[in-house]
Amino acid sequence: MKRKRIFVEIMAVLLMAQLGVMLFYGNKKAGFHEDEFYTYYSTNKTAGLFVNDRQWLTREDVRNDFVVLHGERFRYDVVKQMQSWDVHPPFYYYIFHTVCSLFPGVFSKWLGIGANLIAFVISYILLAWGACMAAAREQSDCIEEKEKGEQKGRIMSFLTCLAWGFSGAVISGVMFIRMYQWLTLFLLLCLDLHLYAVKKEDFRIRSFFLPLAVTVFLGFLTQYYYIIFHFFLGAGFCIWLIKNRKCRELAGYVISCGAGFAGAVLYYPASLSHIFRGYRGTEAVSEFSNVSNTWERLKFFYGLFDDFVMNGTLSWWLLAICLLALWSGYVRRKKGNKRIFWDASTGLMTLTCGGYFFIVSKTALLLGETSNRYQLPVYGMILFLLLYALWELLGQAAQTLKKTPDKRIMLGGFVLVILLTAGLGMKDGRVFFLYEEEREQMAFVQSHSDEPVVVFYNDSSPDNIWRLSDELMVFEKVYLASQGNRELIADKTIAECGRMLVYVADYEDKERCLEGILQVNEKLDTYKAVADKEMWTLYELYSRGQ
Repeated sequence: MKRKRIFVEIMAVLLMAQLGVMLFYGNKKAGFHEDEFYTYYSTNKTAGLFVNDRQWLTREDVRNDFVVLHGERFRYDVVKQMQSWDVHPPFYYYIFHTVCSLFPGVFSKWLGIGANLIAFVISYILLAWGACMAAAREQSDCIEEKEKGEQKGRIMSFLTCLAWGFSGAVISGVMFIRMYQWLTLFLLLCLDLHLYAVKKEDFRIRSFFLPLAVTVFLGFLTQYYYIIFHFFLGAGFCIWLIKNRKCRELAGYVISCGAGFAGAVLYYPASLSHIFRGYRGTEAVSEFSNVSNTWERLKFFYGLFDDFVMNGTLSWWLLAICLLALWSGYVRRKKGNKRIFWDASTGLMTLTCGGYFFIVSKTALLLGETSNRYQLPVYGMILFLLLYALWELLGQAAQTLKKTPDKRIMLGGFVLVILLTAGLGMKDGRVFFLYEEEREQMAFVQSHSDEPVVVFYNDSSPDNIWRLSDELMVFEKVYLASQGNRELIADKTIAECGRMLVYVADYEDKERCLEGILQVNEKLDTYKAVADKEMWTLYELYSRGQ
């Protein structure tokens, strides 16, 4: 009991340290990804944003569609309808809308980060529990053997959470105001329910079948990638049930999963069109059926995990595991020892992570470092498998040398390597979705918030205006103008101001737009670019005499 209490205290301290790191990086976050703007907009929409040529747009016009107004709190029906028009299920947006409803009128990165931190804490607990169950494989009536298994489970739980929570990819996932941290939560919950059933052979309705059905329902309604994960986990679990001749349990399992999926589809019928007819669904099918891109896509996602979780050391880990496995296998065959350290729990995790990684690698969007989001939910499980394999093989290697492995030295070595890897990763900028380069631009915008602003948008992509949403909220009003409209702007405010800011979409006639402003305003005679922001360039127009 004392050891368990100490373990819980250590895990709590580790969690607090990781939350401190999350808050540190949250404070550094200075801008938003376009999908993050969509999270706010599609969750809290009031009137809808429309781009009209030669028209002023007020601060309230922009801001009111990114915040929850006092009379529009907890409008879950609107949230559901908005997502049905896009390609996502609604549950994450319910959560985010709830958080925003508790702080009406507030637009802040901390609302999104806060929602993700809740999911991070729960995911941390679930990952710790799952790693502990999977590693403590010994099933023995012997108290000493049972304690050894529990000790190994606690060690692997600590090491896995240590490596997971301090990795650049996971920190970035918390910074990214989307549904992927909550998808991580439901994948880990689903895994833990299966591991618990395997370890305890507990198939009661209240302890397994009912929680499983609820998890399936909520996981499906959080992100459709849940289906991929559950398919491989469920396939492996069914094989285990058949192998152990648990026919009644198999029937209950199929019914529970079927009820969860059926309930989700009945609640959200738009999911079927999203998966089978939506643009993301058809893109995914097209990429999956293309055999020629398989190696390049696997290499791409392997590289993301290597760079942003292992900081370029994954090849060394895999090499060490392979060499130790060969040595261990040779010694075991020589001595006639057939004992292996992989069991049903670790086998389930391996099958599920392998299947999920392959399918997602084949179907996900290739968006550079930000594509980490798609594999993020299984990073903790992959880390466990790597750590567990290396730990077990090192222990077996020591035994072949007729030495008892010193677990304290091994633990210290693993902790040192993990902290060094994580520390170097943070130092090398492995945390993204921060957009720190926009801090200076936002400071400039705020210092010129009382000046007139013109936004020249590209007719073929007017929606790109909303990439500027956080900056447009700073100004009392902005003037929208189409780049395709070659008529000079006839607006008194623009024609008579002594200084102004102009956003121009990165298109071939940027200079023509700026020269047009100079033609209608005799007080202005020059301009300079002051900032670039994702398809936009910000210019300051002024007089040389100022």
